[in-house]
Amino acid sequence: MNRQRKALVDRLEQSGKEYSAYLAQVSAEEARAQSSPTEWSIHQVAAHMRDTEQMAFLYRVERLLKDDAPAFPNFDQDEYWKSKGYSPSESLDGIRTDFLTARRKLVRLLRGASDKAWKNHGVHSAYGKVTLDWLAMHCYHHTLEHIAQMGYAREKALLKTVNR
Repeated sequence: MNRQRKALVDRLEQSGKEYSAYLAQVSAEEARAQSSPTEWSIHQVAAHMRDTEQMAFLYRVERLLKDDAPAFPNFDQDEYWKSKGYSPSESLDGIRTDFLTARRKLVRLLRGASDKAWKNHGVHSAYGKVTLDWLAMHCYHHTLEHIAQMGYAREKALLKTVNR
């Protein structure tokens, strides 16, 4: 693995740890609070992160390591929740643990990927041609996006209590 890929995988690993540490600070009440009817609660964001890590990112990396030019369907969180059911009573710690397990496996697979695997590509129904480099970067950005989303949700909740 070249230095650039190693740095990317290191950032991916670290962002997963930071995300997990951030979730560990959130109380159950805070996790379920919604700052507006159209925004996800922190609990919903956490479930989305776990589901996306398992059902999209890890799945696609495994396929790229196993198959030549696999086809990837789009992962639709709303459809997934309709079929599998989102459970607001699910433990936030359990969701966090499931996310971390999937992230560790994803990082381990990327660290062990051959040069040939890094050159392989799949075809995503919405994004077109995707590689391990693209998936790792997309996963990393997805993590950062939702860390920020949770931070904004916590800030809005805090401002509501201060302005009362």
